[in-house]
This record gives sequence, structure tokens and C-alpha cells, in this order.
Amino acid sequence: MLANLSLQLGRSMTYNLVISDRTEELIDNIVEYLVRKLKNEQAAVHFLDDLESIYARLEENPFQFHLSADKYLKAREYREAFLPAMAYKAVFRVEDHTVYIVGVFHDLENHTVKIPDN
Repeated sequence: MLANLSLQLGRSMTYNLVISDRTEELIDNIVEYLVRKLKNEQAAVHFLDDLESIYARLEENPFQFHLSADKYLKAREYREAFLPAMAYKAVFRVEDHTVYIVGVFHDLENHTVKIPDN
């Protein structure tokens, strides 16, 4: 009985994703870089597939991802979801049942200065 209740609660606790226009622009830039500069369409497809997987996991439970390691972002409760087998991460914050994705960045990028101040 308790396990069944837990499963029902898990299904009802879905989160809405809000992907900022700036994030969409960053994603477009990454895909363009992978396809045009690196001439690697397969990497671009892999990137987009991994990003879709991250989106699905965020809708289920954004708290499975750790708070940012950056002190400034951590103080503002930003979290980071790393794309599997890629050097990219999605940066987001959670308010109520909404996940606000504020950027997707290469792991070597200084992304802290690129996050909007909210």
C-alpha cells in the first residue's frame, strides 16, 4: 500500500520546464559550432539527444542534480545537470514546480558571468 502511494505521488510531481530565449540561442550556437566548425553532425545529434534526456529528468525531479559548485550560483540555488559523455551542462533553478533553464554551457566556459542576475 505504501509503495503504491509512493508511486502515485512520484507520477503527480512533475515539473514544468521554462527554457529561456537566451538558452535556446546558446543551444543553437553549440549545434552550429559542432556542425560547421568541427564538421561533426553526429556530435550535434548526440548533444541534442543528451539535452532531451536531461529535460526529461528535470521534469521528473530536478533535485536529483546537485547545486552548482560555484559559490555565487550556489547561493542563488542554481543547479547543474551534466550531459552524459559530453563536456556541457545545463544550469537551472527551481521555483515551486517550475524549472527555469538559464543556460547550456561548455564545462570549460566561465558561465557564471553569463547567468542573468535574478
